[in-house]
Amino acid sequence: MAVIKKGNLRGFYKPDYDGGSIVNLLASVILARGGFSPHKALAGCCVRHLDQAERIVYLLVDGLGKHQLDAYLNRGCGRSFFSRHPHEVVSTVFPATTAAAVTTCATGSSPAEHGVLSWWLNLHDLGVVGNVLLEKTRTGAPMDAPGFDLRDYLKLPSYLDGTSGGRALLSYGHIPESALSNAGTEWNSKECYRTLEGLKKSMMNYAHSSGERLAYAYWPELDACCHEYGCFNSRTLAHFDAIDSMLACLADELRGTGTVLLVTSDHGLVDCPDGCFIDLSKVDGLYDCLATLPSGDARQVSFFVRPSRRRDFLNCCSMLDEAGVLVRGQELIRMGIFGPGRSHPSLSGRVGDYVLIARNGFAFEAPPSGFQASALAGYHGGMSRDEMLVPVYTIDTSDRFPPDRFAL
Repeated sequence: MAVIKKGNLRGFYKPDYDGGSIVNLLASVILARGGFSPHKALAGCCVRHLDQAERIVYLLVDGLGKHQLDAYLNRGCGRSFFSRHPHEVVSTVFPATTAAAVTTCATGSSPAEHGVLSWWLNLHDLGVVGNVLLEKTRTGAPMDAPGFDLRDYLKLPSYLDGTSGGRALLSYGHIPESALSNAGTEWNSKECYRTLEGLKKSMMNYAHSSGERLAYAYWPELDACCHEYGCFNSRTLAHFDAIDSMLACLADELRGTGTVLLVTSDHGLVDCPDGCFIDLSKVDGLYDCLATLPSGDARQVSFFVRPSRRRDFLNCCSMLDEAGVLVRGQELIRMGIFGPGRSHPSLSGRVGDYVLIARNGFAFEAPPSGFQASALAGYHGGMSRDEMLVPVYTIDTSDRFPPDRFAL
């Protein structure tokens, strides 16, 4: 991951798509299972022998950034799994947010290729700002009207579809049967769960099944704790320890199954101190300058500006200089911030004319008129080091290799 050294974004961080990001991790997994990816394989040694594994399971622990991991370990947490195994550090994608990163993990394509950039997405050809994960618009209206085909609309490219053997999706709650989960990769089998014990059971079922060669698993609750309580609240730390204990048991029970377990994340989070949360609907005159509601996430916001109000818009945003950096959306695309590959046909329409990138500690919300903004404790989506860096643990549970075969 490289720090940006010039321009408006000087001091911010861009993903390392040149062999050091989760896009490259997925490329390594896809190549190991006989598929094709246009992206470089991960440069680290944690994926060196993946092609020799009988099964590969990659688990995404939502919200487990490298910065948080280090802080948890320094507080004495994570003694069963996280502190006992080495890990590599990679960058996530931009935006450093669940919508973009989980779509990458579920397809192998970069955000530039799949176009699912943020929690709230400007769907210009539908005339709404919507959330394709929750299947609703910014005002709460459902997107799943009769006759609307999300799969056909999103046109997600999936390199995972080219892998040999079966593909299993193991995920939380309703996610395996959600419209977005069915809009990309074709999964041969699916399992859902709501507890860490259920996650472990699903992964063990996969490890002992016949024919399946690849599984993607997802756990969202650490991210939820960070949002609600803060990254270092006692309840968040307790949940991290619960994940740690589950993974330690899982690694032990997987031994001898020929499974390689990869544990990574989609982003880190930053806490938002009192006074650093900004309701954009309260910025005098800002909404009057826009063609539609802002979209994006709490730490990166896309604005679609009425051409006749551009000067007024820039004057409004000058009041936000302390909180964020305003950059042209096309400049982000030109810099490759959304990743390599053939751009999704809707990419330019989903990236704002201008994008506001939050500075340290700040967060934004852009509710529709008449709706109330609600502040959270922790946020993500921006370009800080704390949001961008995530760990990758590799655990080989076969009996074919000595214990240190996958050591870093």
